[in-house]
Amino acid sequence: MSYYKALSRLPLPVLYYFSSVFSFMLYYFLRYRRDVSFENIRNSFPDINKKEVLKIQKQAYRNICDSFFELIKSYDISGEELQSRVTIRNIEAIKSVLNKNQSVLLLSAHTAPTEWIAQTLHLHLDSTVDPVYKPAHSSSVDRFVFAVRSRYDATPIPYKKLAKDIIKRKMVNRCVAMLADLAPRRREQTITLKFLNQPTRFFLSIERIARLANTPVFFIGIKRTAKGYYEATVHKLCEQPGQLQDDELIRQYARHVEDVIKQSPADWLWTHRRWKHSANFSNQPQNVTA
Repeated sequence: MSYYKALSRLPLPVLYYFSSVFSFMLYYFLRYRRDVSFENIRNSFPDINKKEVLKIQKQAYRNICDSFFELIKSYDISGEELQSRVTIRNIEAIKSVLNKNQSVLLLSAHTAPTEWIAQTLHLHLDSTVDPVYKPAHSSSVDRFVFAVRSRYDATPIPYKKLAKDIIKRKMVNRCVAMLADLAPRRREQTITLKFLNQPTRFFLSIERIARLANTPVFFIGIKRTAKGYYEATVHKLCEQPGQLQDDELIRQYARHVEDVIKQSPADWLWTHRRWKHSANFSNQPQNVTA
């Protein structure tokens, strides 16, 4: 953990130099999941040619590495620098809910260093932003990431304890933030939607958590405007989750994630085995716009 802390104190230009070297090694020498990412991009965008797929793929590896070192910098980066690098659009929508002494549920996707977004949100809001997380396999990495996500008095919430945490802290005025765009475990209850041209499973627990919390739900769409600079846009998904039809919240979430990815394909985490078990789906996928 001390190694990551030492790295976090380096200037961003130095970290971006390391990122460039690391991404070159990752793509050309280690060839980390190149077949997986290539297939994911090709299947998601069947109308583009191989040259365009490779262009997205190579940029995606550079962005992955930049995001990794930006995560490290999250431990030390100042509030002033964060606010100069992250712009948040329509944040007033969240403020209006918090001003009514209500909490909010924030959903996003793996398209940027969400730690920067969460910390910037806190700087603009009179509320903590508590991230939902799954522990990392490495204990040192897990301790460091936990320390990053605990900045500004945030309380990281283990995914398995989320329901209990929501019930226990129901009266606390806060934002609960989670990412839900990667593959669920096979034993989890899911819905299958047509997403990026493929049958894709999404957590049903997203909707159940929203109904349990009974708070307004927002989607934070994030795009990279330049190296180290981001724009996050707040979209309200619903005011009262309990009044939505079954699966409607998940469909809305999937539509927003798909739109963000299509706008900037190289920003998403294509190395993830998102469609590993798609061939085993027994139910017909439903369109996200159904």
